[in-house]
Amino acid sequence: MNTVSTRIDCILKPFHFLPHFFLLFFVTVALYSCGYTNPYAQKNVQETYAQTLLITTWQNRTNELGLESAYFRLFNSWFKRSDRITVVFEEDQADLKLTGEIFSIDLPGLFYNSFDKALEIKIKLTVRFTLYDNRSNVILWQEKHYTIYEPFLLDPSGEQTQHNKKKALLRIGDEIGELIYLRTHEIINNMPYDNQKQ
Repeated sequence: MNTVSTRIDCILKPFHFLPHFFLLFFVTVALYSCGYTNPYAQKNVQETYAQTLLITTWQNRTNELGLESAYFRLFNSWFKRSDRITVVFEEDQADLKLTGEIFSIDLPGLFYNSFDKALEIKIKLTVRFTLYDNRSNVILWQEKHYTIYEPFLLDPSGEQTQHNKKKALLRIGDEIGELIYLRTHEIINNMPYDNQKQ
């Protein structure tokens, strides 16, 4: 009896992976049929047109010196990942143009422990930005009042607190950069091919 059971197991063993295979196949078909697209993946060259983008240094209305330069570098680093969009530094070479403004930084939230000592502050940063079709000066996307909150820890050392605050501001910049990167790809993916070439 054991011999028969062993033989059956040997016969069926190569097919144990089938449930996993069918599950993977089903998920792949479901994602494809729902219209899922990966913004990091390049489409067929016949269906797309490479775009050039000018990223301006945003006007900084806050007292955080150098924040505009840090954000400029973060935004550029996001677009270095793209096969569809190339950053240029001359306006006459740009199909698209991104302008913006770091409007304000507020510290509205204080959180306290049981000893009434502040442990965490939440930064509120507000920006404005616009993505243009640089050839026609048409606005493709605009955020007039985009606000992000990001916490950072207080430290008995004022120097460490400032360091934590700067890291929180950089996390915000990276989040904005990712948003702009993904949304810009979505916009050009939906542009008619003939319009992209103009």
